[in-house]
Amino acid sequence: MKRLAKLALGAIVLGYLAIAVVLLASEKRMVFHPADRAVPTPSPTYALRQREVRYPSTDGTPISAWIVPAAAKDSSGMWLLICHGNYGNIGYGQRPEFYAFARDLGLNLLAFDYRGFGASDGAPDEQGLYADAEASWRYLTDSLQVPPSRIVIFGHSLGSGVATELATRVEAAALAVEGAFTSVADRGQELYPLFPVRLLSTQRFASLEKIASVREPKLFLHSPEDDVIPFSHSERLLAAAAAPKSLVSVRGGHMDAFNIDKATYFGALGALVRTVTPATSASAAHPDGESVTTR
Repeated sequence: MKRLAKLALGAIVLGYLAIAVVLLASEKRMVFHPADRAVPTPSPTYALRQREVRYPSTDGTPISAWIVPAAAKDSSGMWLLICHGNYGNIGYGQRPEFYAFARDLGLNLLAFDYRGFGASDGAPDEQGLYADAEASWRYLTDSLQVPPSRIVIFGHSLGSGVATELATRVEAAALAVEGAFTSVADRGQELYPLFPVRLLSTQRFASLEKIASVREPKLFLHSPEDDVIPFSHSERLLAAAAAPKSLVSVRGGHMDAFNIDKATYFGALGALVRTVTPATSASAAHPDGESVTTR
């Protein structure tokens, strides 16, 4: 009997270790979902007038992005630098509709694909995504000569971790995140409580450890109905963040809150943008290639 018990225990331990090894080996495939590399063309209904641009990441990896100009030439001159979630690409799913709503706030948009997503080269990993976000920032500030005070960094889901890291590296006008997690490791631990996910994780995106060092205004958007990232993650981020900060509860799921609760969602984002928009006039290049005066 003792021998059988030892054999059973050994089998359990080996099975546990085997599952842990599989989880570790599959980590990147579980975190990153580029799906089809083809970038869909947005419906003409949205009238985005998007323009594809390409630029090198900080390590030279070619990155693809869309520039979407603001709806009005006399817009505020503010930009939204968009870090999307872990699935698809810049043209995937409801993202073009999100761009249309954000553009209607008077925002110019730069939405980029991480390495390995869409038309961007390479393969994704945590440090690579951070490099791609920093390169996108440099493209705005260096190539397009957009003042940092006119750039709001935005991140959804996985992109919240990318956006938060970028906000620790640069001085932006503000940081806005939706469906944010405290870290990928924390969420993984919640999903697989029997395994040491926090200990083994290599793709951490540890926003909770970083958010206190982000000094610019911060907006957290999250739905209590979100079944992918619990609302409690944003509550913990809010508690750790320095002022000014706000958490706005919206209705809807992880992917469609911006549409289900459009008024609350874009009301909060628009209020943040108005708060941080510089009052002084400046001459800037419009994304369509014309010179405009920003207020």
